[in-house]
Amino acid sequence: MCMDAHRQMPSRLTGLMLMLILAVLLGGCQNADPWPTIKDDALAMPGNLLDESKEMINKPENIAILLVGGGASGYVRCAHDDEIEDHFEGHHTFPRDFTIAQGAIGSPISHFGLATAGYAWSLAADDAQGRTIWLSTLEALSLNGLLTTGLKVIAQDHSPNGESLAWPSGHTSSSVTLATVMNEYYGPWVGIPLYALSGFVMYERMETGEHWASDVVFGAALGYVVGKTVADRYKPEIFGMEVAPYMSADTGATGIALYKRF
Repeated sequence: MCMDAHRQMPSRLTGLMLMLILAVLLGGCQNADPWPTIKDDALAMPGNLLDESKEMINKPENIAILLVGGGASGYVRCAHDDEIEDHFEGHHTFPRDFTIAQGAIGSPISHFGLATAGYAWSLAADDAQGRTIWLSTLEALSLNGLLTTGLKVIAQDHSPNGESLAWPSGHTSSSVTLATVMNEYYGPWVGIPLYALSGFVMYERMETGEHWASDVVFGAALGYVVGKTVADRYKPEIFGMEVAPYMSADTGATGIALYKRF
């Protein structure tokens, strides 16, 4: 019964998100006819995903992160996976209801529901910046989902509880993708809490036997690379300089900053 509730929670959350989306689109829209915009964005997405996947592998820093993540995942698999799994066997830090909720929050389905609701809200409010943020979030989650699923099919690994297609962890990669995109747009005030939440998702995946530690290690690396690549592609530039959130460590003042990498 608990496992059924665990599996049904993400779909219930997504159902609520879809109801919100319909309510937003059907009522009070400043944009009188959002459907042409939705159609244009949907038709452009496959090409954008292809361009972003190419951009991922064209950046040396991305390759370095994935290689380090893959190496760390391989090391953990050989040296620590069994040890960590034995630790969690019969040892649960959090109540079952908490882990069920945490698994639902970390579900890619919930992330897609949130991003779709944000996209719909931005269309209803005629908010061009919000549309860009949530559209890039949807693209990042889609690209992450495709890459994660492809790697799962290739790896054909099993989780501690015997389920197939374990490596890499989709909950982890999706959570880190979302956190990275939000961090790029809104800065550490939003990014750090979401990264912390991703850490809880990783812990929950291991504690419940849904994944090995090596699964979540590479899932985190993949999610970061995907989120950073897509967000960077959409971030605005002024005179060739990127616009980024700014926070003074001395005064606590916040604002925006322009910077350029050389």
